[in-house]
Amino acid sequence: MKVVALVGSTRRNSTTRKATEIVVKEIERHGGCVEIIHFKDVKLPMYDGDLKKENYPKEIMSFINKVASADGVILASPEYHGSLSGVLKNALDYLGAREMSGKIAGILTTAGSKLGAANTVNTLHQICRNLHAWALPQSPSVPAAYEAFDENGSLKDKKLQERLESLGRTLVREIKSRK
Repeated sequence: MKVVALVGSTRRNSTTRKATEIVVKEIERHGGCVEIIHFKDVKLPMYDGDLKKENYPKEIMSFINKVASADGVILASPEYHGSLSGVLKNALDYLGAREMSGKIAGILTTAGSKLGAANTVNTLHQICRNLHAWALPQSPSVPAAYEAFDENGSLKDKKLQERLESLGRTLVREIKSRK
């Protein structure tokens, strides 16, 4: 079982990546193989609707093929100004229903505020619907992410840690149930 995790952050010490790694560890513990695509390291050019797919650069085709060949996807984003990050939105603009239809998607978000990132969760669910992907209903958000992690990368809030781990287990279970 192959999962691709899209980390929509460009920060070196990204809390979104830390949260994603909690989910990834759980998926791997249950037999899944996960490739993390962190947009700090992977730079995709801005989406150009006039560019035909056959003329996409290699890095875009590689990205599209990785997502298309995966059984599931993790969409992880910080909340910026009430929505998902621009780099994740840009990456998702390269994907269509051809690549995403029927895929199970786990959504997780981080926020600087203590309120969480409900707008980003809702937007990512809407994007999944438009791409014909199946977003899991549990979509944990890490509020005040800048202070939420301990020095080992675990969440200080053990209930929130369990919610992220549960997302990983649920993603594995749902992917396996469809095979």
